[in-house]
Amino acid sequence: MEALLSRTLARYERVLANVADGIYGLDADGRVEFVNPAAVRMTGLAAEEQLGRDQHAVIHGRRPDGSPYPKHECPVWGALRSGRTITAEHEVFWHRDGTPVPVELIAVPTVEDGAVTGVVVSFRDLTDRLAARRQAAELRRVTERAAEQRALSDRLQQALLTPPPEPDHLQVAVRYRPAAHGAQVGGDWYDAFLQPDGATMLVIGDVVGHDSDAAAAMGQLRGLLRALAYDNDEPPSDTLSRTEHVARGLAVSTMATVVLARVERHPDVPVAGTRVLRWSNAGHLPPVLLAPDGSTTLLETRPELMLGIDPDAPRTDHTAELRDGHTLLLVTDGLVERRDADLDEGLATMREVLRDLGETSLEELCDTLLGRMLPVDGADDVAIVAVRAHPEDRPRPPEAGPNRLPPGVD
Repeated sequence: MEALLSRTLARYERVLANVADGIYGLDADGRVEFVNPAAVRMTGLAAEEQLGRDQHAVIHGRRPDGSPYPKHECPVWGALRSGRTITAEHEVFWHRDGTPVPVELIAVPTVEDGAVTGVVVSFRDLTDRLAARRQAAELRRVTERAAEQRALSDRLQQALLTPPPEPDHLQVAVRYRPAAHGAQVGGDWYDAFLQPDGATMLVIGDVVGHDSDAAAAMGQLRGLLRALAYDNDEPPSDTLSRTEHVARGLAVSTMATVVLARVERHPDVPVAGTRVLRWSNAGHLPPVLLAPDGSTTLLETRPELMLGIDPDAPRTDHTAELRDGHTLLLVTDGLVERRDADLDEGLATMREVLRDLGETSLEELCDTLLGRMLPVDGADDVAIVAVRAHPEDRPRPPEAGPNRLPPGVD
């Protein structure tokens, strides 16, 4: 006698042929009486290869490790024996080529005159869904690792980017803005310190790379440069060369662009209204001088190699006067570089932005410059060192704040 479910399924065969889920109709013994095209496609077994056969034995009879899957543990068989609807998500059907097909299924028994006459099984291939879950989990792991790495790098950078000194009649302001959340941390850094003779040393640099290794290399290079520049009056070019030789000797393997500058008084002229800016540039953006009237001078020089390529590369020194009321700006490329414009355009934009800031207080100048150039956080870190010279024949202006000198420096 034909089972009730077979008659019912046959009635809807045209509809079920277009259903995306696999559909089986099984008799009371679990033999296949109906199979729709989706079930054929998911198992690779033609309908005639399945009809009349025990569905559990054909596509469901072993676990993913190859061991037998007892029939009494099968949810389909459980629906037949209990007469209750059973759902399961972590089941495996087998394709004819031996590939496991993870499925979720629902087994609904059919009952006639109080007796279970069969079961309708609807199942869905979970291969794509599980792959998406694995990808999402891996993405979460990668994101978490990146966040941990970013937090470590940020802590390292913040520990190294110390407050600048405030020598007499020379005001120094610094800014560091990390890249937008989710972007990789960079190796930008700044430094400012006094030498024993009272000269002010300024450093701006950018290590090649965007990860915790770049941040660690930045810390090593910053420490070397600071130690070698502190207690000698050699030209900045010589200090850069020595730094590169020492870095190579100590296996500090990294490449970086750097400007090392020294602000000093004119020899034998203690109060002259001007100071000498002496610098050497290892492949970095040129310094910018901002006059009180808003005009700017780009201190461009012949390009020289960045650090980490050739320790014997020739390096030169350059000088310019830093007059009272003038501001020196050292920046990293995150401030001016854009995907849709080159560095020259970015520098031109920065000079235009500075046009009305020549007499703005130094701290406000830095904040305004960042706000105008980067209204939202960019894809790269940004470091800024700004230095303004104040007249030596009058008191330090209130907006410059009090002197801040290291111990032992008058």
